[in-house]
Amino acid sequence: MFKAMIKTIKTSLITFWHAFKSGVWLKSPIFWARFMAYAIPIGFLLYVLYMNFLPFGYNKTFTIDVGSENDTKVGEFYLEPSKDLSERETGTDANGKEYTYRELNGVAYAVFKPNAVLKNAEVTVSVEGEGVSIIPPVIDFKPEDVKWDYSWDFTKEIPKDLTGNAFMFDGEATFNGRDTRLELPNSENMFEDGPFTVYAEWTPKDNENNAQQIVGHFNWELWQNKDSVEFRVGRMNDANGNFYSIKYPLKQDFFNGKHFVVMSYNPSANGYIDLYVDGNLAGRTYFGEDKIWKEYGKDNISFGWSKNYNYGKNPRFVGSIYRFSYISKNTVINQSNISFDITEDFFNDIPFVSNSTSTLNKIIINVKQK
Repeated sequence: MFKAMIKTIKTSLITFWHAFKSGVWLKSPIFWARFMAYAIPIGFLLYVLYMNFLPFGYNKTFTIDVGSENDTKVGEFYLEPSKDLSERETGTDANGKEYTYRELNGVAYAVFKPNAVLKNAEVTVSVEGEGVSIIPPVIDFKPEDVKWDYSWDFTKEIPKDLTGNAFMFDGEATFNGRDTRLELPNSENMFEDGPFTVYAEWTPKDNENNAQQIVGHFNWELWQNKDSVEFRVGRMNDANGNFYSIKYPLKQDFFNGKHFVVMSYNPSANGYIDLYVDGNLAGRTYFGEDKIWKEYGKDNISFGWSKNYNYGKNPRFVGSIYRFSYISKNTVINQSNISFDITEDFFNDIPFVSNSTSTLNKIIINVKQK
Protein backbone atom coordinates (compact mmCIF):
# COMPACT_ATOMS: atom_id res chain seq x y z
CA MET A 1 0.00 0.00 0.00
CA PHE A 2 2.77 2.43 0.92
CA LYS A 3 4.68 1.78 -2.34
CA ALA A 4 1.59 2.71 -4.33
CA MET A 5 1.10 5.87 -2.28
CA ILE A 6 4.75 6.90 -2.72
CA LYS A 7 4.42 6.39 -6.49
CA THR A 8 1.30 8.58 -6.44
CA ILE A 9 3.20 11.30 -4.56
CA LYS A 10 6.03 11.30 -7.11
CA THR A 11 3.59 11.52 -10.00
CA SER A 12 1.69 14.37 -8.36
CA LEU A 13 4.87 16.34 -7.70
CA ILE A 14 6.01 16.01 -11.34
CA THR A 15 2.58 17.13 -12.57
CA PHE A 16 2.58 20.07 -10.16
CA TRP A 17 6.07 21.19 -11.23
CA HIS A 18 5.24 21.16 -14.97
CA ALA A 19 2.03 23.07 -14.38
CA PHE A 20 3.81 25.57 -12.12
CA LYS A 21 6.47 26.32 -14.79
CA SER A 22 3.80 26.86 -17.45
CA GLY A 23 2.45 29.89 -15.60
CA VAL A 24 -1.18 29.11 -16.36
CA TRP A 25 -1.83 26.94 -13.30
CA LEU A 26 -3.60 29.68 -11.33
CA LYS A 27 -6.40 29.97 -13.91
CA SER A 28 -6.68 26.32 -14.84
CA PRO A 29 -9.68 24.50 -13.36
CA ILE A 30 -8.24 21.26 -14.73
CA PHE A 31 -5.05 21.80 -12.73
CA TRP A 32 -6.95 22.45 -9.51
CA ALA A 33 -9.09 19.38 -10.06
CA ARG A 34 -5.97 17.29 -10.55
CA PHE A 35 -4.27 18.97 -7.62
CA MET A 36 -7.14 18.09 -5.30
CA ALA A 37 -7.21 14.55 -6.64
CA TYR A 38 -3.58 14.12 -5.62
CA ALA A 39 -3.72 16.23 -2.46
CA ILE A 40 -6.32 14.01 -0.84
CA PRO A 41 -4.26 10.77 -0.95
CA ILE A 42 -1.11 12.70 0.02
CA GLY A 43 -2.91 14.16 3.03
CA PHE A 44 -4.25 10.76 3.98
CA LEU A 45 -0.78 9.21 3.71
CA LEU A 46 0.71 11.90 5.95
CA TYR A 47 -2.09 11.34 8.47
CA VAL A 48 -1.49 7.57 8.49
CA LEU A 49 2.26 8.08 8.92
CA TYR A 50 1.76 10.57 11.72
CA MET A 51 -0.83 8.59 13.66
CA ASN A 52 0.99 5.25 13.35
CA PHE A 53 4.64 6.18 13.43
CA LEU A 54 4.48 9.64 15.04
CA PRO A 55 7.64 10.97 13.32
CA PHE A 56 7.20 14.37 14.99
CA GLY A 57 6.42 12.96 18.44
CA TYR A 58 3.11 12.85 20.24
CA ASN A 59 2.35 14.95 23.28
CA LYS A 60 -1.31 15.61 23.84
CA THR A 61 -3.52 16.54 26.78
CA PHE A 62 -7.24 15.77 27.03
CA THR A 63 -9.57 17.24 29.66
CA ILE A 64 -13.06 16.22 30.69
CA ASP A 65 -14.98 19.08 32.31
CA VAL A 66 -17.26 16.89 34.39
CA GLY A 67 -20.85 18.14 34.40
CA SER A 68 -20.42 20.04 31.15
CA GLU A 69 -22.69 19.49 28.19
CA ASN A 70 -20.20 17.19 26.43
CA ASP A 71 -18.64 15.27 29.32
CA THR A 72 -20.18 11.94 28.20
CA LYS A 73 -19.92 12.58 24.45
CA VAL A 74 -18.02 9.67 22.90
CA GLY A 75 -14.60 10.70 21.61
CA GLU A 76 -10.96 10.09 22.39
CA PHE A 77 -11.50 10.78 26.10
CA TYR A 78 -14.91 10.87 27.74
CA LEU A 79 -16.84 10.05 30.91
CA GLU A 80 -18.85 6.85 30.83
CA PRO A 81 -22.37 7.08 32.31
CA SER A 82 -22.59 5.48 35.75
CA LYS A 83 -25.37 4.82 38.23
CA ASP A 84 -23.05 6.28 40.87
CA LEU A 85 -22.83 9.69 39.13
CA SER A 86 -25.34 12.49 39.78
CA GLU A 87 -26.95 14.71 37.20
CA ARG A 88 -24.99 17.76 36.01
CA GLU A 89 -24.43 20.34 38.74
CA THR A 90 -22.98 23.87 38.81
CA GLY A 91 -21.14 25.74 41.54
CA THR A 92 -19.24 28.98 42.08
CA ASP A 93 -15.63 29.14 43.24
CA ALA A 94 -14.03 31.68 45.64
CA ASN A 95 -13.47 34.10 42.75
CA GLY A 96 -17.10 34.02 41.69
CA LYS A 97 -16.40 31.86 38.62
CA GLU A 98 -19.01 29.25 37.78
CA TYR A 99 -17.92 25.63 37.27
CA THR A 100 -19.61 22.31 36.55
CA TYR A 101 -19.35 19.00 38.40
CA ARG A 102 -21.11 15.77 39.24
CA GLU A 103 -21.40 14.06 42.60
CA LEU A 104 -19.86 10.59 42.78
CA ASN A 105 -20.98 7.96 45.25
CA GLY A 106 -19.17 4.82 44.15
CA VAL A 107 -17.26 4.13 40.93
CA ALA A 108 -17.14 5.86 37.55
CA TYR A 109 -14.97 5.37 34.46
CA ALA A 110 -13.21 7.68 32.04
CA VAL A 111 -12.72 5.99 28.67
CA PHE A 112 -9.56 6.71 26.67
CA LYS A 113 -9.65 5.74 22.98
CA PRO A 114 -6.73 7.56 21.31
CA ASN A 115 -6.77 7.87 17.53
CA ALA A 116 -3.00 7.41 17.55
CA VAL A 117 -1.35 4.02 17.79
CA LEU A 118 0.56 4.43 21.05
CA LYS A 119 3.63 2.36 21.80
CA ASN A 120 6.25 3.17 24.41
CA ALA A 121 4.37 6.20 25.76
CA GLU A 122 4.07 7.79 29.18
CA VAL A 123 0.57 8.47 30.49
CA THR A 124 -0.29 10.84 33.33
CA VAL A 125 -3.82 10.98 34.74
CA SER A 126 -5.09 13.43 37.35
CA VAL A 127 -8.47 14.13 38.89
CA GLU A 128 -9.83 17.29 40.48
CA GLY A 129 -12.59 17.17 43.08
CA GLU A 130 -13.28 16.45 46.71
CA GLY A 131 -12.84 12.90 48.02
CA VAL A 132 -12.21 11.33 44.58
CA SER A 133 -9.20 9.18 43.68
CA ILE A 134 -7.96 7.07 40.77
CA ILE A 135 -7.78 3.30 40.78
CA PRO A 136 -4.53 2.74 38.85
CA PRO A 137 -5.32 0.88 35.60
CA VAL A 138 -1.68 -0.18 35.31
CA ILE A 139 0.88 -0.70 38.09
CA ASP A 140 4.64 -1.14 38.02
CA PHE A 141 4.69 -3.42 41.03
CA LYS A 142 8.04 -4.25 42.65
CA PRO A 143 7.62 -7.06 45.20
CA GLU A 144 11.12 -6.47 46.57
CA ASP A 145 9.95 -3.06 47.85
CA VAL A 146 7.38 -4.65 50.20
CA LYS A 147 8.23 -6.06 53.62
CA TRP A 148 6.05 -9.17 53.40
CA ASP A 149 4.64 -11.05 56.38
CA TYR A 150 5.21 -14.34 54.54
CA SER A 151 7.16 -14.98 51.35
CA TRP A 152 8.20 -18.23 49.65
CA ASP A 153 10.66 -18.55 46.78
CA PHE A 154 10.04 -21.70 44.71
CA THR A 155 12.81 -21.13 42.15
CA LYS A 156 15.62 -23.00 43.96
CA GLU A 157 13.82 -25.63 46.04
CA ILE A 158 10.48 -26.53 47.57
CA PRO A 159 10.30 -24.35 50.73
CA LYS A 160 11.12 -26.55 53.71
CA ASP A 161 8.22 -25.31 55.86
CA LEU A 162 5.70 -26.52 53.27
CA THR A 163 4.55 -30.12 53.06
CA GLY A 164 3.33 -32.00 50.01
CA ASN A 165 4.59 -33.64 46.87
CA ALA A 166 5.18 -30.93 44.28
CA PHE A 167 8.72 -31.41 42.95
CA MET A 168 11.56 -29.49 41.36
CA PHE A 169 12.05 -30.17 37.64
CA ASP A 170 14.26 -28.11 35.31
CA GLY A 171 14.64 -25.52 38.04
CA GLU A 172 10.91 -25.06 38.60
CA ALA A 173 8.46 -26.11 41.34
CA THR A 174 6.30 -28.39 39.24
CA PHE A 175 2.63 -29.36 39.67
CA ASN A 176 1.59 -32.20 37.37
CA GLY A 177 -2.19 -32.00 37.74
CA ARG A 178 -2.49 -35.58 39.01
CA ASP A 179 -1.30 -35.85 42.60
CA THR A 180 0.82 -32.78 43.42
CA ARG A 181 0.05 -30.06 45.95
CA LEU A 182 1.67 -28.18 48.85
CA GLU A 183 0.35 -26.70 52.10
CA LEU A 184 1.54 -24.89 55.20
CA PRO A 185 0.77 -26.99 58.30
CA ASN A 186 -1.23 -25.41 61.12
CA SER A 187 -2.31 -22.41 59.02
CA GLU A 188 -6.06 -23.04 59.10
CA ASN A 189 -6.65 -19.91 61.20
CA MET A 190 -4.13 -17.73 59.38
CA PHE A 191 -4.30 -15.58 56.23
CA GLU A 192 -7.90 -14.45 56.77
CA ASP A 193 -7.93 -11.70 59.44
CA GLY A 194 -8.51 -8.23 58.01
CA PRO A 195 -7.16 -6.81 54.76
CA PHE A 196 -4.40 -8.52 52.81
CA THR A 197 -2.39 -8.35 49.59
CA VAL A 198 -1.06 -11.40 47.75
CA TYR A 199 1.68 -11.46 45.13
CA ALA A 200 2.23 -14.65 43.10
CA GLU A 201 4.20 -15.75 40.04
CA TRP A 202 3.31 -18.86 38.04
CA THR A 203 3.19 -20.53 34.62
CA PRO A 204 -0.09 -22.24 33.62
CA LYS A 205 0.01 -25.22 31.25
CA ASP A 206 -3.54 -26.65 31.26
CA ASN A 207 -5.85 -24.70 28.93
CA GLU A 208 -8.77 -27.14 29.15
CA ASN A 209 -9.89 -27.06 32.81
CA ASN A 210 -11.35 -24.45 35.14
CA ALA A 211 -10.95 -23.91 38.89
CA GLN A 212 -7.30 -24.98 39.08
CA GLN A 213 -6.10 -23.57 42.39
CA ILE A 214 -2.79 -21.74 42.15
CA VAL A 215 -2.98 -20.73 45.81
CA GLY A 216 -5.81 -20.40 48.30
CA HIS A 217 -7.14 -20.71 51.80
CA PHE A 218 -10.60 -22.16 51.29
CA ASN A 219 -12.39 -18.83 51.81
CA TRP A 220 -10.22 -17.08 49.25
CA GLU A 221 -8.70 -18.57 46.13
CA LEU A 222 -6.62 -17.70 43.06
CA TRP A 223 -7.78 -19.90 40.21
CA GLN A 224 -6.43 -20.63 36.77
CA ASN A 225 -9.33 -21.18 34.37
CA LYS A 226 -9.15 -22.14 30.71
CA ASP A 227 -10.22 -18.64 29.66
CA SER A 228 -9.46 -16.45 32.70
CA VAL A 229 -7.52 -15.90 35.88
CA GLU A 230 -9.91 -15.57 38.83
CA PHE A 231 -9.67 -14.18 42.35
CA ARG A 232 -12.62 -15.15 44.53
CA VAL A 233 -13.62 -14.71 48.15
CA GLY A 234 -16.43 -16.26 50.18
CA ARG A 235 -18.51 -17.39 51.75
CA MET A 236 -19.09 -14.08 53.43
CA ASN A 237 -20.56 -13.50 56.93
CA ASP A 238 -22.20 -16.90 57.47
CA ALA A 239 -23.14 -20.25 55.95
CA ASN A 240 -25.59 -18.58 53.55
CA GLY A 241 -23.22 -15.77 52.53
CA ASN A 242 -22.29 -14.70 49.03
CA PHE A 243 -19.21 -15.33 46.93
CA TYR A 244 -17.48 -12.50 45.05
CA SER A 245 -14.95 -12.76 42.28
CA ILE A 246 -12.98 -10.93 39.60
CA LYS A 247 -12.00 -12.57 36.32
CA TYR A 248 -9.22 -11.49 34.00
CA PRO A 249 -10.03 -12.78 30.49
CA LEU A 250 -7.13 -14.24 28.54
CA LYS A 251 -6.11 -15.60 25.18
CA GLN A 252 -4.54 -18.97 24.47
CA ASP A 253 -1.05 -17.51 24.19
CA PHE A 254 -1.30 -16.79 27.93
CA PHE A 255 -0.49 -20.42 28.65
CA ASN A 256 3.06 -21.75 28.92
CA GLY A 257 4.37 -18.30 29.84
CA LYS A 258 5.30 -16.76 33.18
CA HIS A 259 2.81 -14.32 34.79
CA PHE A 260 2.23 -12.52 38.05
CA VAL A 261 -0.75 -11.26 40.05
CA VAL A 262 -1.28 -8.65 42.72
CA MET A 263 -4.62 -9.15 44.48
CA SER A 264 -6.06 -7.59 47.60
CA TYR A 265 -8.97 -8.06 49.99
CA ASN A 266 -10.12 -4.89 51.77
CA PRO A 267 -13.03 -5.24 54.23
CA SER A 268 -14.62 -1.98 55.39
CA ALA A 269 -17.95 -0.15 55.30
CA ASN A 270 -17.56 -0.31 51.51
CA GLY A 271 -15.25 -3.30 51.15
CA TYR A 272 -13.78 -4.55 47.89
CA ILE A 273 -11.34 -6.90 46.19
CA ASP A 274 -8.83 -5.90 43.48
CA LEU A 275 -7.00 -8.01 40.92
CA TYR A 276 -4.02 -7.06 38.75
CA VAL A 277 -2.60 -9.54 36.23
CA ASP A 278 0.82 -8.74 34.75
CA GLY A 279 0.37 -5.20 36.06
CA ASN A 280 -3.00 -4.63 34.35
CA LEU A 281 -6.17 -4.00 36.36
CA ALA A 282 -8.63 -6.85 35.91
CA GLY A 283 -11.23 -5.07 38.01
CA ARG A 284 -12.55 -4.16 41.41
CA THR A 285 -15.57 -5.82 43.02
CA TYR A 286 -17.35 -4.18 45.97
CA PHE A 287 -19.16 -6.14 48.66
CA GLY A 288 -20.27 -3.47 51.15
CA GLU A 289 -19.90 -4.45 54.80
CA ASP A 290 -19.50 -8.19 54.11
CA LYS A 291 -16.51 -10.03 55.54
CA ILE A 292 -14.94 -13.43 54.98
CA TRP A 293 -16.68 -16.05 57.14
CA LYS A 294 -13.77 -17.58 59.05
CA GLU A 295 -15.70 -20.74 59.90
CA TYR A 296 -16.11 -21.67 56.23
CA GLY A 297 -13.71 -24.60 56.18
CA LYS A 298 -10.56 -25.37 58.11
CA ASP A 299 -8.07 -25.93 55.31
CA ASN A 300 -4.46 -24.86 55.57
CA ILE A 301 -3.23 -22.43 52.94
CA SER A 302 -2.41 -24.60 49.93
CA PHE A 303 -0.84 -24.55 46.46
CA GLY A 304 -2.01 -26.59 43.49
CA TRP A 305 -5.25 -28.01 44.88
CA SER A 306 -7.73 -27.49 47.72
CA LYS A 307 -8.63 -30.97 48.95
CA ASN A 308 -11.89 -29.85 50.56
CA TYR A 309 -13.07 -27.06 48.26
CA ASN A 310 -16.04 -28.25 46.20
CA TYR A 311 -15.61 -31.60 47.99
CA GLY A 312 -12.25 -32.11 46.32
CA LYS A 313 -13.78 -32.27 42.84
CA ASN A 314 -11.92 -29.32 41.31
CA PRO A 315 -9.02 -30.26 38.99
CA ARG A 316 -5.47 -29.87 40.20
CA PHE A 317 -3.19 -27.16 38.86
CA VAL A 318 -0.85 -27.99 35.98
CA GLY A 319 2.20 -25.77 35.68
CA SER A 320 4.86 -24.12 37.81
CA ILE A 321 4.81 -21.74 40.77
CA TYR A 322 7.77 -19.43 41.37
CA ARG A 323 6.81 -17.14 44.22
CA PHE A 324 4.12 -16.40 46.77
CA SER A 325 4.08 -13.41 49.14
CA TYR A 326 1.46 -12.21 51.63
CA ILE A 327 1.04 -9.06 53.75
CA SER A 328 -1.86 -8.13 56.00
CA LYS A 329 -2.60 -4.76 54.39
CA ASN A 330 -3.38 -3.21 51.01
CA THR A 331 -0.23 -2.19 49.15
CA VAL A 332 -1.92 -0.60 46.10
CA ILE A 333 -3.16 2.83 47.17
CA ASN A 334 -5.61 5.00 45.24
CA GLN A 335 -4.21 8.41 44.24
CA SER A 336 -5.36 11.68 42.70
CA ASN A 337 -2.44 11.75 40.24
CA ILE A 338 -0.80 8.73 38.63
CA SER A 339 1.74 8.08 35.86
CA PHE A 340 2.48 4.86 34.03
CA ASP A 341 4.11 3.62 30.85
CA ILE A 342 2.46 1.77 28.02
CA THR A 343 4.51 -0.33 25.64
CA GLU A 344 1.77 -1.74 23.39
CA ASP A 345 -1.38 -0.50 21.70
CA PHE A 346 -3.42 1.03 24.49
CA PHE A 347 -7.11 0.95 25.20
CA ASN A 348 -8.33 1.20 28.74
CA ASP A 349 -11.05 2.35 31.07
CA ILE A 350 -9.69 4.49 33.88
CA PRO A 351 -11.71 3.99 37.10
CA PHE A 352 -12.39 6.64 39.74
CA VAL A 353 -13.73 5.99 43.21
CA SER A 354 -15.20 8.14 45.98
CA ASN A 355 -14.68 7.75 49.71
CA SER A 356 -18.33 8.72 50.26
CA THR A 357 -20.51 11.18 48.36
CA SER A 358 -17.83 13.27 46.64
CA THR A 359 -17.54 15.86 43.88
CA LEU A 360 -15.86 15.19 40.54
CA ASN A 361 -14.81 18.36 38.65
CA LYS A 362 -12.14 17.56 36.07
CA ILE A 363 -10.32 14.55 34.67
CA ILE A 364 -7.09 15.23 32.80
CA ILE A 365 -4.91 12.86 30.83
CA ASN A 366 -1.59 13.61 29.13
CA VAL A 367 0.04 11.16 26.71
CA LYS A 368 3.64 11.62 25.61
CA GLN A 369 5.36 9.39 23.10
CA LYS A 370 8.88 8.55 24.22
